[in-house]
Amino acid sequence: MRLARRSLIFSLVLAACVPAALAETGHGKEGEGKSEAPESREIARSIELRGLVFPVFEKNGKLDSYLFVNARMLVGPGKDPWKYREKAHFIRDAVIRAAHRTSFNVEGDHSKLDEDLAQRECLKAANDMLGEPDALVSMTFTQIDTQVGR
Repeated sequence: MRLARRSLIFSLVLAACVPAALAETGHGKEGEGKSEAPESREIARSIELRGLVFPVFEKNGKLDSYLFVNARMLVGPGKDPWKYREKAHFIRDAVIRAAHRTSFNVEGDHSKLDEDLAQRECLKAANDMLGEPDALVSMTFTQIDTQVGR
């Protein structure tokens, strides 16, 4: 009986203290949405494409170097990100194929990625593969590196 009474008192004290502590630190239900950064909301609605390798070609079609890229594609509003994450390997294939058709480097500089061109062509290729024109709406390059040829 004594143990049960002590457990009850401890539970009541704990129940009174935890909500007050959460309210002070901002972890309660009211503070959850406010502290979330826009980037974290974007990540929740995106598909990560890591370790992409884009070949860079000279004007005559000869391979010059490679651009190594990590990217994030944002899923369109109202679309289910998991539906597209399950097809990430097909999206990756479409993006790599697009990179082999078009050299995504800045004209005249084989060590820099033309992000606008790459985004436009990769989104078009991915959406064509998915069969939905607005499935993926933007592409952000999170890391870019280069390997200059010999």
